[in-house]
Amino acid sequence: MRVRKKCRICNHRLQNIISFKKISLVGNFFKKEGDSKKFPISLNFCKKCKHVQIAEIINPKKLFTDYLWQTSVSKTNFLLFNELIKQYRKFLTKKTKVLEIACNDGSFLKYLQKKIDCFLLGIDPAKNIFKENKKIKFLNSFFNVSSSKTLGKKYGKFDIIFARNVLAHVTDPNEIFKGVKNLLSKKGIFVIEVPHLLPILKNIQYDNIFHEHQGFHSLKSISDLCKKNGLTVSNVKEINSQGGSIRCEIINEEKNVNSKIKKFINYEFKNRLFDTKYLRSFKYKILSHNKAMYNFLYNLKNRNNKISVYGASGKGQALMQFCNINYKLIDKVYDKSNLKKGRFTPGTNIKINLSKYIDRKNIDYLLLLSWNLKSEIMSQEKVFFKQGGKFIIPFPKPRIIKI
Repeated sequence: MRVRKKCRICNHRLQNIISFKKISLVGNFFKKEGDSKKFPISLNFCKKCKHVQIAEIINPKKLFTDYLWQTSVSKTNFLLFNELIKQYRKFLTKKTKVLEIACNDGSFLKYLQKKIDCFLLGIDPAKNIFKENKKIKFLNSFFNVSSSKTLGKKYGKFDIIFARNVLAHVTDPNEIFKGVKNLLSKKGIFVIEVPHLLPILKNIQYDNIFHEHQGFHSLKSISDLCKKNGLTVSNVKEINSQGGSIRCEIINEEKNVNSKIKKFINYEFKNRLFDTKYLRSFKYKILSHNKAMYNFLYNLKNRNNKISVYGASGKGQALMQFCNINYKLIDKVYDKSNLKKGRFTPGTNIKINLSKYIDRKNIDYLLLLSWNLKSEIMSQEKVFFKQGGKFIIPFPKPRIIKI
């Protein structure tokens, strides 16, 4: 592990917001109980550009080479795929060349291939989740300047490059933008989706803070990256993903941003996303929620209620560790992923069961740690709900949802 002292975007000094206790890596779901290695983590912002980021950097190969999150597990993702394709349908023809950065298990590319039979290529560092597909090219690698040159030599320029929920994971985001600059055709578009900093701060979503998530983006930070790398943000759209995200459209030329982009960045300024005092105050909101979350569960458990967790997600594992949500409060952890079944939660060592085994007889409350998929999960677990089971939503403050 190394500790960054300077901004990942502009290389100026960082200012600390909060230093957490050491936590286990949230993607380390071990087959045997006993994950004890923990790492420090802190939230910071750049004194100059105000980009919010963590300082502690784990070797990316340790985090992403053997990866257990699959895009295909969630039905909500397929709704987002459909919406994304509709938005860019006019750009997609049989002659279009598409690249997806961090393609995960290839779900989006496979979905796209069913709609438009065009050239598709995905790149991802995970060795374990992409299944070979004759109609989709795949490179098992991190995307950076070096790999962009490799792809360029072999396949030439691309008309559309997608990067969905990856920018937060990258140690040096300038590498992504430089690589895209190498590969994007003159009239091509680069489409990024990132969790937006505004709902993270406003709704106290500090479960987003873990070692895989190195940066927390605003439209301003995306625009700053574009300016440094000869690109321009041309469009932005707020989308219902990851608790509140933005979809940014980027073009391959240097020009002044349009009025829509200026208006959105002004909106971010008005909401104090770049205000030093406001950013520092996030620490006290986290500490207050942390205490409230623990006490909420403790009081339920003290009244002999049976509480289990739904969602062995990264953010869920971060929250469990930050709030001391362990076996003293939680009976079981459930998740839909076959890759995680029978493994143990990092740092809290609770065995993960498949969600199909959720039974109202053994559970009074389900704490939804994959709270961003609340509608999907509640629909999936409607029998539990109808039988009187209750759901707990952690943000912006812990609350119970019941019939």
